Amino acid sequence: MKKISALIAILFIGSSGYSQQMQPVYKASLDSLKIFIDPSKKETILNRLVKAYPGDNFDQYRAALIDNFVIAKNSAKALFYFNQIEETARVMYVGSVATGLMAYDLKAAETLIRQELANPTNVKEDRLFLLNLYSQLMDKKGDYHKAFAAIKECYEQAPRKSVGLTAQYYYLMSKTGRYQEAFPELEKAASTGLVDDNFKAELKNAYAKVNPGKDANAYLTDLSNQFEEKYSTEIAAKMIAEQAPEFKVEDVNGREVSLSDFKGKTIVLDFWATWCGPCKKSLPAMQMMVNKYVNDPNVNFLFIHTWETVPDPKSDAVNYLLTHNLDLPLYMDVKNPETKKNPAVSSFGVKGIPAKFIIDGNGKIRFKTSGLVWPNEAAVKELSAMVEMARKM
Repeated sequence: MKKISALIAILFIGSSGYSQQMQPVYKASLDSLKIFIDPSKKETILNRLVKAYPGDNFDQYRAALIDNFVIAKNSAKALFYFNQIEETARVMYVGSVATGLMAYDLKAAETLIRQELANPTNVKEDRLFLLNLYSQLMDKKGDYHKAFAAIKECYEQAPRKSVGLTAQYYYLMSKTGRYQEAFPELEKAASTGLVDDNFKAELKNAYAKVNPGKDANAYLTDLSNQFEEKYSTEIAAKMIAEQAPEFKVEDVNGREVSLSDFKGKTIVLDFWATWCGPCKKSLPAMQMMVNKYVNDPNVNFLFIHTWETVPDPKSDAVNYLLTHNLDLPLYMDVKNPETKKNPAVSSFGVKGIPAKFIIDGNGKIRFKTSGLVWPNEAAVKELSAMVEMARKM
């Protein structure tokens, strides 16, 4: 709770940077929307601004308000304000809104996804994305035939059939009773580790259907053991030993930390930004990691916001974590006004985010990863293995 209190407090502190940039006359009111307050208060502020400045675009602030209403489990308000966003911009927000609704209101989530599937402004990529969402929703509702029909259209039209998409396709194929055809692909997907408990349960069920009379529990245990042995070997092969740069970043209270402050501890650096979709999608898994090691003083996490695109990146980052119920140790890597570079991320030579570095107690980079690992369970498994190997160095 201390970290959350610190994040809330920082939203009330004015930012002295970027003061020379032109700002709208209602900038103070927009800033107040970033404060984590009752959604109804935000609603009043936003409606007042929309009425006063009807020609301006407030979609990003509507999106923030929608997130607040989803967290408050007010589906009607969330859908109401979603429908006020320009049709051509909705696809940018529908994923997070629909996923949030799916956690507590499947009917509202279905209303939203069906509506957006009928949106005439969607291009092919948008439709495939929405079909995937609809498939997830039908899976949650237990309507596996509709779920498979949606993922089948998505899978057949996708220009690139990712491991995750392929796994979901055969998982739902098995759910519709096509065990013989799905089983070999389910087994293949399980060998990658990119599966969750529901997938493993379906793999076990498919094995029993395809191999009547055989011990499905023994099969799954043996497959898991084979995977663990192979997995450990593959992770160990990725280990490196590069000296980490003596980076410096500030936490939300302005306290500066550097590499030397973590001597003897294993640290995980996660470079991210609020504009980065894969970064944001990876944060729930990172929250799982933080929770896993919360009582271990020898493992520390630094979530370093970088490559900012807004005048007040600190408030932007703080607001995102608060409105998405994320309690993560936040640090800022703000652009140097002279060099125009973000010093910490530049010192690590990062080319794209999200980028993660696992550093041992001697200041050596032992692992570095980039991009999104999905699902969350796979990301946690990979990072946990890396942390455990790094802390033994």
